[in-house]
Amino acid sequence: MNKSAFKRINVWLIISLLILPACVSLSTASSKRKPDWVKQRPIDPEFYIGRAMSSKVGGAVSYRTEARNKALKELSSEIKVTISSNSILRQFENNYEVKEEFEASTYESVEATLEGYEVLTWENKKEYWVMVRLSKQKYAMNKKMKLDYAKKMSATYYYDGNKSVEKGDIYQGLLFYVQAIKAIKPHVGEDLTYRDIEGNLNLGTAIFNAIQEAFAKVDLASDQPLYQLQFSKELKVPLSLSASYKDAMGDTRPLANLPLRFYFTKGEGELSPPETTNRDGKATCDITRLISKRKSQEIKAEFNVDLLFNKESEENKVLLKAFFHDEYLPSTVFNIEVQKSLAYIDINEIIFGEKSSSQPFGKMMRAELAQSYFNITQDKEAADFIVKINTEFVAGDEKKGSGYSLYIVFVDFHMSITDNKTNMEIFADGFNGLRGMQPGSFEYGLKDAREKAKEKIIEDILPKMEQVNL
Repeated sequence: MNKSAFKRINVWLIISLLILPACVSLSTASSKRKPDWVKQRPIDPEFYIGRAMSSKVGGAVSYRTEARNKALKELSSEIKVTISSNSILRQFENNYEVKEEFEASTYESVEATLEGYEVLTWENKKEYWVMVRLSKQKYAMNKKMKLDYAKKMSATYYYDGNKSVEKGDIYQGLLFYVQAIKAIKPHVGEDLTYRDIEGNLNLGTAIFNAIQEAFAKVDLASDQPLYQLQFSKELKVPLSLSASYKDAMGDTRPLANLPLRFYFTKGEGELSPPETTNRDGKATCDITRLISKRKSQEIKAEFNVDLLFNKESEENKVLLKAFFHDEYLPSTVFNIEVQKSLAYIDINEIIFGEKSSSQPFGKMMRAELAQSYFNITQDKEAADFIVKINTEFVAGDEKKGSGYSLYIVFVDFHMSITDNKTNMEIFADGFNGLRGMQPGSFEYGLKDAREKAKEKIIEDILPKMEQVNL
């Protein structure tokens, strides 16, 4: 091999060693004489600079990585991050979950996405120094190229979504919108204005509006809004609905392939797995079990938005859910009226030592039981159950303060339910000494005691009746 060829090989070998994917190594020095950049941190208006030192004492093998990471952190701290007024973060600035999640990651992502920086190193027996620098012009150019590409990709998905929605393929259109959002996710703090043939378009706002408009085209209607059922822990009651949408001409057409979810918003029970709408826009779901014995229950059917991003990361879901608001989801309801057992209610109410003929608290409890658990009858013989409610309100002390007095009223409450056929008590519960307290008079204290007693009964006692076979 001649000398010329040997020199060419050496040159290309040196060049290949210098070229790295994220950085360029300028030099590595190992001598007792410290270079100027080690002695004093350089200042260059055309570069972002980071410099750090790690001690080699102790023989730690990670000192090189530690020094470089510290230098990169210092370099990234010089890059000022500003949140654009045309960004997604400005659009959702009242959504604290989105704001906190992505405002923090916007600042953290600077260091993670640094490219093209140059590296200088120097070491002796005790110290390992690293300086990294990045051209401000190159950084700005790379940042703009990435943003422009992201906006172009997002706009492409956005237009594809619009086309699908116009054709009546709502679900496919929403899938495209999800991809449009993900394309601009790394740039949530930047200006998302995109120029198309019609002018400027803010992608964040455009995608958000497109999703709401797609939802507005959808109409869900329950085929039978009210169901009257006998309570049973085993049953099969089909709930059916129809889904439709408005086409470009304003005509109503059946909407196929729309995923749905059904769930109790009042009461409790078990439902069969949800369906997607068929080619005629129909979908069904069965009530397979009633758990709650409440008289009035409600089941809601709505577009199953979770299927759009159930495979996404938690960070992605936070941003996606900001675009897909629950309040805009197409939905319909099924009202369930459970035919309850007949109950005769026997009320005994004593207020401050006197038996009350008006029974204000007892009537309040009667209304609550009628709303949720029983059909009330005045015919004791015809009743399935006898409910006895004993309530006593006792005046306590008057506590005098500076210029006012607090009046204390105690309440005892006991309720029992007896099977009228077997004369067996099947439920009993209550409490003693619950305290109400208000300034002004014992009447105000009595009112407070009633409210607290009602709240405790609804929260603590009535739910226990769910376990009784009424």
